[in-house]
Amino acid sequence: MFYTAAITKQSKNQSIGIGLEDTDYGIAISSINPEGPLSQTSLKPGLKLLIINNIEVSGLSPKEVGKILNNVGDKLVLSAVDIVPDITFQVNTSRKSKRDNRQTNERVVATMKRDINDATPTIFNEAGVPSNSFSRIYKLIESELLPAAMALRSHETTYNREMQSYTSKQMIKGGLVGFGTESNHEKKVFQMVAQGAQLQRNVDLKAMQVKDKTNAMLAKYNIMATVALESRRLGKYSSKQMQANEALDVVGLEFHRIE
Repeated sequence: MFYTAAITKQSKNQSIGIGLEDTDYGIAISSINPEGPLSQTSLKPGLKLLIINNIEVSGLSPKEVGKILNNVGDKLVLSAVDIVPDITFQVNTSRKSKRDNRQTNERVVATMKRDINDATPTIFNEAGVPSNSFSRIYKLIESELLPAAMALRSHETTYNREMQSYTSKQMIKGGLVGFGTESNHEKKVFQMVAQGAQLQRNVDLKAMQVKDKTNAMLAKYNIMATVALESRRLGKYSSKQMQANEALDVVGLEFHRIE
């Protein structure tokens, strides 16, 4: 939900009575002075601050945002949104070149973004979700969804290496068409494409399964889980391609309060 507050300060030095804190989700409102000009607006603690007088602030520090608040003038328009809490993971490919720089070792690493002791969403505490239920949800994501996403990324990494090897051998042995060894490579590539589609389906099915199990645990607390997605830029496959595509990766679950 989107919240907007428009106020006019009575003097340049008047405090608007807002407290800010840096969180994993961006700049959040930590407090609103009940006697300040924002107390009668829709802004409230726990919201993520996005815009001040058409200035995007979501990537700034609280100190930088404070400077903006002090310098924008008497009239202020602030926009904020609900923070969408999540339990998510990240899957990265690390690359390390050997000494001769002729070969690069690639390793896929998957980790939860926050430790189980630091990851409890605030709305879980507010709704009275038992700690053991949170632990079960966290471990569902860590043990069932994360491995499927890691298997898919590992396969994609191997596929990219095979394609690079295939292309270089084609160029060396037979120009753009090639001969002699291409049939084995092509067969391998086709098999990897098919398996890649199946691994993607595995991730989607696991995400649905984990989400359904989680929603069954959270239903009586009026909290709903949805699949958390992150975009990843894909390389262009042709010089004629107008713009690069983006892939949406499953990275865990987000949680929403049901009003």
